[in-house]
Amino acid sequence: MLRPERMSKVSVAGSKRVLESTIEAVHQLDLLHLSDYDESWEGFELGRSIEGAETINETLVTVRSLESILGVTAEDATETILIDEAELEAELADLREQVNELDDRKSESRSQLRELDDQIDQLKPLADLGLDLELLGGYKSLEVSVGQGNRDGIESALAESEAIETFEVMSGGRTHAIFVKPVADAQGDVIADALVGVEFTTVSVPEAELSPEAYVEELQAKKTAVKSELESIDDELESIKREHASFLLSAEEYLSIEAQKKEAPLSFAATENAFIAEGWIPSEQYDAFDRRSKRRSTARSKSRRSNAPTTPQPAIRPKRRCRKNPTKNREPSRLRQSTSRTTAHRKPVLTAAL
Repeated sequence: MLRPERMSKVSVAGSKRVLESTIEAVHQLDLLHLSDYDESWEGFELGRSIEGAETINETLVTVRSLESILGVTAEDATETILIDEAELEAELADLREQVNELDDRKSESRSQLRELDDQIDQLKPLADLGLDLELLGGYKSLEVSVGQGNRDGIESALAESEAIETFEVMSGGRTHAIFVKPVADAQGDVIADALVGVEFTTVSVPEAELSPEAYVEELQAKKTAVKSELESIDDELESIKREHASFLLSAEEYLSIEAQKKEAPLSFAATENAFIAEGWIPSEQYDAFDRRSKRRSTARSKSRRSNAPTTPQPAIRPKRRCRKNPTKNREPSRLRQSTSRTTAHRKPVLTAAL
């Protein structure tokens, strides 16, 4: 059950030289719900992200792309991986190259399957004719066109064309093979010109010496080979997923936290040399927040308490934990954003010396 909790509003201020250490200290405490600066103070503007934020976000996009390709979900994590920032980019580069190569092969195989299916579909009307494919083209003195339409309309149009000396139509259902001998001085595509305005949809004829049925069997054999290749690729991707899922999930959380810290100043009020961050903490945690932030931040500080009316605040905790470096025995927690509409008067209660 969600219960109200008394909150205190705090302001954390300092010079730009202690910005990063202050963010790190407050982040480790995992108590502050940040409020966005509303640009209402004269002389202050919105802060800017810390250098390196763009690189962190680009790397995070890479990790999430790999997770998407591999189908990695939170349930696939089997262990917590300690992320070494110095080695992260190299590890991701090797994994990205391997996964992208397999994904490209997979896309190519899927494209081949679609093309084979299209070719098989195109051959179905040709099978109705009962003619080998080699008989539907390759003549020197004849023009040939295969398609579907109304035979009576086709023959009538061909008979009226002055560019056609003689013709023959062979049919199988609604599929027709038109053989035409043009007059000596005929120019252009005489069949197409003659059938203008007539119901007739052309059908592509592949270059082959087989019957349509035999050619379909050949295409089906190619499909079987491509499907086998796809299964092999999927098996390789699944193996990579099992091996690297925990690493990718830990890397995603680590990078998400780092990106959050580097972008935290976007919620701050800032001048050229100083910053102010505001937010809410549980009142009962104020003394601990004050004491521990003084100890962990490189800035000197002093504090006053200002309690707010009680308001329900959900506890936010990450589902997984990762460590920035194996040599540091700590687990980073998250800076949290608050949309609280509590109407307490704003008073600075934690101010780092400028």
